[in-house]
Formats: sequence, structure tokens, C-alpha cells
Amino acid sequence: MEFYHELLVEGGSFELCEKKALRFFDLYELVSYENIHSLRQRSLPAGHKDFFDRLELGVRENKTVLEGFLSELAEAGFDSLSDLRDLPQGYPSKLLHVSTHMLDGFFGVDSYFYNLAEDSHWVSPGLRDRIGRHPGSYWLIALEASFASGGIGLERRLARDSLKK
Repeated sequence: MEFYHELLVEGGSFELCEKKALRFFDLYELVSYENIHSLRQRSLPAGHKDFFDRLELGVRENKTVLEGFLSELAEAGFDSLSDLRDLPQGYPSKLLHVSTHMLDGFFGVDSYFYNLAEDSHWVSPGLRDRIGRHPGSYWLIALEASFASGGIGLERRLARDSLKK
């Protein structure tokens, strides 16, 4: 099973940012891909005319994933914080768990975009401003990754299982 991710990385060259991105995955313990490689032809420096459009696309994709998880929780009868007191262990609590991972900046297989500069799925206004002032210091690094057969991560299993319902 293959996954596509784009990481916002601070650095002055593709090679440096690629190295930082791959090191992130080498050290990250929540997701351990069997294979991962960068896609230079899909990666963009911040000075590229399409950079901010791609950045926005990545953030929108993450928000769509998060909204899907929260909608499933709402459909199961959990629309408010007070409803969470009665959230049973199992699939609903896993949806909440994966949702909070997105909100507090833990990368997962469902992370289309990840901001390595801020450890976040979003981009702060201050960072957007710094990127605009220093476009030679940031890159979007595109990556493809895969698990060994059967080694699907929690977030992907949840998404797959929810499609079966």
C-alpha cells in the first residue's frame, strides 16, 4: 500500500530539505514505512509560482481528512465535548484519537501535508510571512512511502474500515 505526503521543510536546497524529511521518518516512531523516497520532480521551492497554491492544497486535504473523522463521530452521536464523557472504547474512541493527533501535530499515514518547520498539519500566519520574506529557505518535499505487506498503520486501517460500513 502506497502513500503520498508533502512536507514543508526549512532549508536552502532540495538536497538539504530532502535529507531533513527522510531523517524525520527515520526517527519517527508512530509511523514506520518500509520504503520511502522523495519525488524531486513534484517537490517545489518556496519561490516557485505554484508553491503557495500547493501549500493551501495540502492544508485543505488535511482539513478534509479531519472533517471526515469528526463527521463520523457526529454520525455516531458524539457532536459536543460533553458527549465525549460517554464515548466507548473501540472505533469511536479511535476516531477521536486520530483526530486529536491531527490537531496537536502528530504525523500519521493520513497526513497529506505536514509542516516539519512547526510540527503541525497547518501553517501559522507568522511562518507564511517568513516564507514570503525568505522564499529561498523553504521547500515542499513530495514523498512516496509504503508499508510491508500487512503493515498498515492505525489511521489507514480506520479509514479503510470506515469505507466498509
